[in-house]
Amino acid sequence: MRILVAGGSGFIGRELITLLHKNEDTVFVYTHQKNVVNNLGFQKEITVLKADDEFPEVDVIVNLSGESIAEKRLSKSRLEEILNSRIETIELLSEKYPDKFPSHFIQASATGIYKDNCQQDETGELSDTVYASICKAIENKAGELTDRHKTNVSICRIGVVVGTGGGLADNLKYMPRLYIIGGNNYIPYLSVSDCALAIRHIIINKLYGIFNLCSDHFLTANQILKLASSSKFLTIPIPKLVLKFDKRGDLLLTNQRIIPKALKENGFVFDRF
Repeated sequence: MRILVAGGSGFIGRELITLLHKNEDTVFVYTHQKNVVNNLGFQKEITVLKADDEFPEVDVIVNLSGESIAEKRLSKSRLEEILNSRIETIELLSEKYPDKFPSHFIQASATGIYKDNCQQDETGELSDTVYASICKAIENKAGELTDRHKTNVSICRIGVVVGTGGGLADNLKYMPRLYIIGGNNYIPYLSVSDCALAIRHIIINKLYGIFNLCSDHFLTANQILKLASSSKFLTIPIPKLVLKFDKRGDLLLTNQRIIPKALKENGFVFDRF
């Protein structure tokens, strides 16, 4: 299968490309990063595309592209950058395939779209937070491709992705293990390997619609921090108030038990930590 991964140089993208390559798919990567091929070790086996290149005919596009939420403090202008970077990539891909748009388009979104303090699946109530508004705008933009190009769209609402090299792990790597006082709130999460496997499962089974990419084995914020921390010996308790000084901390203050009903009904099994 011929697959274009937009945002292939990112944390999830690298894992997905590795998996697709292992399964002998023909992979193309659209990225702003120049060294994605060397970083992955595939050399000439992966074709890297820039915005001004001619894009090849493919069967599937997986769009993971966009500015990282974890990289910088989330000011108002930064949130606008995050949204615009995703919208602009969808528009670029639409322009690159005016006549032969692939039959399957997969767009990354986030579980932050859901309302807090409840347990729900893909039919659950959506929130009105700033994170939810970004997710809604991205999903709506991707949904426009159905009418414009007659493509089948899959939305992947991804939880906190845990693994070496991820945003949370990178932010914590020089810190002692943190323990949030009262951090028994539930955080939707999955391993980076499961994230890639779930996306490939959607591809090979031609699954369309909305999918929650998060484990059905619920973990609390403190359990997530333990998984992501590189420190094994020193633990520092912190009040929840500390997390409010940086809007990225809001991601550890949500309380969501999100069920990956659609994937489970289609035979996908998440690993348990």
